[in-house]
Amino acid sequence: MQKNLKGKQNDPNGILSMKLLDRLVLQTFLCICVIPGAAQKGYKVQFRIKGLKDTTCLIANYYGNGTYIKDTLKVDGSGRCTFTAPADLPKGIYIFIITDRNYFDFILNNDKRFILETEVSNTLGKMTIKGSPENSLFNDYLKFNKQEYDIIQNIQKDLDKHPKDSTFVKTLTDSISSLNKVIIRYKLNIVKQYPDSFLAFMINIMKEPEIPEIPVLPDGRKDSTFAYRYYRNHFWDDVTFTDDRTLRTPVFHTKLVKYFDNVLPQSPDSIIKEADLLIGKSRINPEMYKYMVWFVTRQYENSEIMGFDKIFVHIVNQYYATNQTPWVNETVKKEIIKKAAKIEPLLIGKRPPDMIMQDTALHPVSMYNVNARTLLILFWDPDCGNCAQEIPKLKDFYDKNRDKYGLEVFAVCSDTSLSKMKNYIRNKNMNWINVNGPRTFTGNFHGQYDISSTPVIYILNKEKVIIAKKLTVEQIGKFLENYYRKTL
Repeated sequence: MQKNLKGKQNDPNGILSMKLLDRLVLQTFLCICVIPGAAQKGYKVQFRIKGLKDTTCLIANYYGNGTYIKDTLKVDGSGRCTFTAPADLPKGIYIFIITDRNYFDFILNNDKRFILETEVSNTLGKMTIKGSPENSLFNDYLKFNKQEYDIIQNIQKDLDKHPKDSTFVKTLTDSISSLNKVIIRYKLNIVKQYPDSFLAFMINIMKEPEIPEIPVLPDGRKDSTFAYRYYRNHFWDDVTFTDDRTLRTPVFHTKLVKYFDNVLPQSPDSIIKEADLLIGKSRINPEMYKYMVWFVTRQYENSEIMGFDKIFVHIVNQYYATNQTPWVNETVKKEIIKKAAKIEPLLIGKRPPDMIMQDTALHPVSMYNVNARTLLILFWDPDCGNCAQEIPKLKDFYDKNRDKYGLEVFAVCSDTSLSKMKNYIRNKNMNWINVNGPRTFTGNFHGQYDISSTPVIYILNKEKVIIAKKLTVEQIGKFLENYYRKTL
């Protein structure tokens, strides 16, 4: 099937959305010697691509959110080439790649020997298949999807031309809705008629829960949260976490991301509970288990969302630190555990280590001894351009809200030069607690507070417990307003 991978508008099956070769993860390819007799049990797929000759093409497979090269095939002068593999080749969706813009998908599952013939200029439309009912079904599905998708795209173009004509817009949106229903019925019919096919297996992964009629509560009102609860509770109904063929589809990873990013409540505790549940479901299959642990680790290791580092720390403590990730290299595992151990004391809800440092008069000042309802810890540097922009904003916020929030600032300068620090404080009128980080009695603050750049702000409550971190000055006011509204 020909696909333009520049954007989703040219990808009616939602299979790929960027240049294929940019996503390919190159693996060392090991040549497999075919033992006489064993070849009969393995895979043999013959290709003929009219219009292609005397070149090489690639065979790749989907795996999670990537595509992996499996083999390089030499195409002869008549456009023919053959892919052979042992019977234990992992089953799933594979890709025949002509160029990064011209390729087609095929299934390797139960059918072991078959022939695919097509033309280089129209791989989907001209495809013929011999010896593989599963791939014939798959090809019909792809053609139907493209046909309906093209119709929807044309309707969308008409919508874009008449955005203010409400009657016209309603007619066209109704048409799109009807077409989508036709597509859904088509897919569900495949599942019903061919339940054991790989295509049915993949459609079940894509399937969305169908919300039943919303029940009425005893007081006569409709249950406003029913639809969400039902959707969430039935999101994985038709997906198995014990069959690693799931990983070799282009749809499972996308569904995982949607579930964790858009379906689950975006709180660390909710995500941790569900992550453990899904990882537990996958344990029976080593490949699925490995992928699920990797997915959650990767998803939250460097999350930009405040507080989500708790998820990463939990996964590391629960699985890596307890020797439940045997596939991870020991050196890599140690680094991951070390990183989590560094982050853990700085999680929201934790009391971070004390900092005792000298002030501008060389007197020791303890962060723990600062009496404040709200304590902002500011890590800054005199030569930091961002600090020059943020500190005046913080100064303005501090002066206006000091009494409102019982605010104090414990500002840690990272520069060793006391004179440079004093000049900066004087010029910026930093009328709060100022200490020099290198002149410390409590160790290196960079490691203790995970400071690799400046400025960085932590917010502590009166018990010196972290309630927020790494916010911009613009975010501090809204956060404190919401925080104290909830705690009053």
